[in-house]
Amino acid sequence: MTEPKDHSGKRFMKLAGMTARISKDVARSRWQRLWKNESTRSEQDAELFKRVGSEIAKTLGDMKGAVMKVGQVVSQYRDVLPEELVDALSSLQKDSAPRPFSELQPRLQAAFGDQLDSIFEFIDPDAIASASIAQVHRARLHDGREVIIKVQYPGIEDAIHSDIKQLRLALKIARVLPVSSALLDQLFNEISQSLANELDYDQEAAAINAFRDFHAYDPQVVIPQVISELCSRHVLTLSYEHGDPLGELDARYDQAQRNAIGSLLFRTMGAQLYQFGQMHCDPHPGNFAVRPDGSLVIYDFGCIKRLPDGIAKIYRQLTQAALTGDASAVESGLIRLGARNTHNTVAMPLDFYRPWLRLAQESLGAIEPVDFATFPLAERAIKLSRKALPHWRAFQPVPDLVMINRALGGHYWNLRQLGCQLSTRELIEQVLSN
Repeated sequence: MTEPKDHSGKRFMKLAGMTARISKDVARSRWQRLWKNESTRSEQDAELFKRVGSEIAKTLGDMKGAVMKVGQVVSQYRDVLPEELVDALSSLQKDSAPRPFSELQPRLQAAFGDQLDSIFEFIDPDAIASASIAQVHRARLHDGREVIIKVQYPGIEDAIHSDIKQLRLALKIARVLPVSSALLDQLFNEISQSLANELDYDQEAAAINAFRDFHAYDPQVVIPQVISELCSRHVLTLSYEHGDPLGELDARYDQAQRNAIGSLLFRTMGAQLYQFGQMHCDPHPGNFAVRPDGSLVIYDFGCIKRLPDGIAKIYRQLTQAALTGDASAVESGLIRLGARNTHNTVAMPLDFYRPWLRLAQESLGAIEPVDFATFPLAERAIKLSRKALPHWRAFQPVPDLVMINRALGGHYWNLRQLGCQLSTRELIEQVLSN
């Protein structure tokens, strides 16, 4: 069952109307900007970004489904988008309401046909999780195995490909990204590829198997097993792995348990990034669960990123330079990554990096335990970012790292929510040396 054509047309008209309103607002704001001083221009830009973000969030939030998923992904690119725009789009991060199970029947029939009842003894019609492009149901096979089935909504694939083009046009017109048109295209190509991968459950199944193989050395890292004979491009069947959601831990998890969980999460993500060369890039706390024995369960491998070898090597060197406080090596590494726009600023004064390096050493390079519940890493980073605004043209996003940086930033908030206390220097040295 695909989306009806008249439905698709209405969706396009809503997106086109949103783009037209944004274009009109931007044109008026740019004209008024000509007569303002620099301070007033910055304030006016911030207000424009808020309005653009609110317009996009309202339109996408009302439409739900495919276009909402596109907006969710775009809103997570905090190191690319202006803060005001991200704040407005953050409302899209709420979980979607589940759809009636009957809407998923076409997918299940296409995947299993007449064998559906002979394969599954029971499928719970009430979803245990739902998102913009799929929902998850518990089930039991006739051989007694407890499983979950992740079922993609019919029609979602075509809708996403159409909607992302319209959203890219809206952001181009608004000119809210401090990058060239060519780099903006690269960023949206990265987003498009990420969404394409997330829609292909054959790829997700292969990713799950690869990550299971990599983490096989650590019995505390639990990844569901793919039931390959019961999977298709739009239906994924996995072993059911219980756990307490990372964001909902109760009093059973004392400080020592939280510290152990935080340490395991840190080491696991670090091993993926620095040793495996690819990383699970959806840090939503709902994608991670824990057990009282200290195990970490990882769900949903639709969003992963493989780092090119050259980028991975520079990223490792950049991390080491930050930990040692080597501002010159940081500047050099950022240039080699392409994060430094040397066309606008040939060389940054090394003093610019000093406060950032202090923050890195106090948070990630600390010998004494860092209390993530109280250490103001995000607050200090925001203050430094505001002070750095006069230099914003000297930097630009690196498409290959946008998803990685998003994941690392999300896991900072996971550690903060856990309230764990970690000797981060020991942990970072461990993942870098292996």
